[in-house]
Amino acid sequence: MEQKTMDPAQWYDQNKTLYEQFSKEVEEIITKILKAQSIPYQSVSHRVKEKESYLNKCNKEKYADPIEQITDVSGIRIIAYTNQDVARICEILQDEFIVDEGNSGNKADMLETDKVGYLSVHYIIQLNEKRLGLSEYKLFENLKCEVQVRTLLQHAWAEIEHDRNYKFSGVLPKEIKRRFYLVAGVLELMDNEFDKLSRDIDTYEKSMQKAVSKGDYNLGIDSKSVEQYVLRKFDGVENVRPCYDKTIVTDKVVEELVRFGYKTIQELDDDINSCENICEYKDTYIGLLRNLMMIKDCRKYFEEAFYGNWGSIDRSCLIFLRENGAEDIDKYIGKYRIDIEDDEIEEE
Repeated sequence: MEQKTMDPAQWYDQNKTLYEQFSKEVEEIITKILKAQSIPYQSVSHRVKEKESYLNKCNKEKYADPIEQITDVSGIRIIAYTNQDVARICEILQDEFIVDEGNSGNKADMLETDKVGYLSVHYIIQLNEKRLGLSEYKLFENLKCEVQVRTLLQHAWAEIEHDRNYKFSGVLPKEIKRRFYLVAGVLELMDNEFDKLSRDIDTYEKSMQKAVSKGDYNLGIDSKSVEQYVLRKFDGVENVRPCYDKTIVTDKVVEELVRFGYKTIQELDDDINSCENICEYKDTYIGLLRNLMMIKDCRKYFEEAFYGNWGSIDRSCLIFLRENGAEDIDKYIGKYRIDIEDDEIEEE
């Protein structure tokens, strides 16, 4: 069947289902890769261009052969959190797919230096030979898909501008349009600042790792410093483990440490060293820190740090706390109506 002589409406009706399948497969491939490489993202979604939109595009003068030239019938949108994440996602797309460089580009490169507006990276991609070698992907050979990659703030601007500007039946008044672009400028500044904050947090985390590895515990109490400390302190200790979801510490337990009175990691380390039996009870990092505070000063923990952050305790943990000096633990268990649960028997 010759696509060049086929009516675009007829072609669309015959191929829509295929492009819907293609869009879903590309979305799944991208999602799996992002998860495998631990790249944070807000969403990955797919769409197939509506028939009316497709036919309207076919009627544009620049398309002599719309069936061959229009490459965004299938579309994927990836929304990331920072520009740094966008850059990493773009590298993945270039590595994992065949990219049509002539029809791909960064919208930011198209803006003059004194202009602000719609920002997004657009790729036109195809499945590579490796994937097309698999039988389940063979039917997608030669199909192209548009992939948009943008930050959450860029997406917010694009949606507002598209609905309120592009679809406005006429030219917007100059003052309103000016305010639109002022907002775009502010969002771009915010995006850049979020990107810088993200890099600064990464740098700070690395500095915590370096300090803790050298035994420098003169660090303030925060999520990063506490996490790096417990990972090093209890490295190789079988009785101490992450939570089931791999969480090491939470904001809540760090806030409890601060309310309890800890100001530095050194103070926390001193108390852990003075509590000889703290690792005898099998628990999470979070549970160990709470056990420490209850053993050091049960009244202070419940009256100043607890804030109702947990509501149950294993019976074996309660016995451990009683035996290790958590005075009045039973009084506070009753006062705050904390459930006592029988321990689950672990399989060998």
